Amino acid sequence: MALSRMQTEITYKSTAITGGEYYFTVVMDMAQAVSVRDIKAPTGLIRDSATEIPKDVSEDIQTAIGNLEDLVAQTSATNGTLTFTAETSKAVVFATAYANTNYRVALETGDFIPVRVTTKTTTGFTVEAGITYTGNVGYDVFV
Repeated sequence: MALSRMQTEITYKSTAITGGEYYFTVVMDMAQAVSVRDIKAPTGLIRDSATEIPKDVSEDIQTAIGNLEDLVAQTSATNGTLTFTAETSKAVVFATAYANTNYRVALETGDFIPVRVTTKTTTGFTVEAGITYTGNVGYDVFV
């Protein structure tokens, strides 16, 4: 059986300084797009733009978004570091093959160079640098 995370959502409660309780759900889809929905004020579900949200609740919403992004980042399926030594590409081979290529890869370098994922398969992928590179490229795979 192949398992792919399609959407992650967490519902929060925020108590305003004025004492009212607000509930909201922070959602991240498989493309890592974040949204907020189902904001419920003490008077009920907010359905229009005329209803004001207290500043401290808005700040809690921003904190919740950051928490969800951190949680998803910490639960990537596979991660590691590739060490380039005067090279333009490196291959990553998974310990266990995925059922399909519907995974996403995030790359990070400490240098200002272009990098991209090429040759994505169920058993791995290739990271290609835009120049002959010596240094490290970190990667996180999300399913």
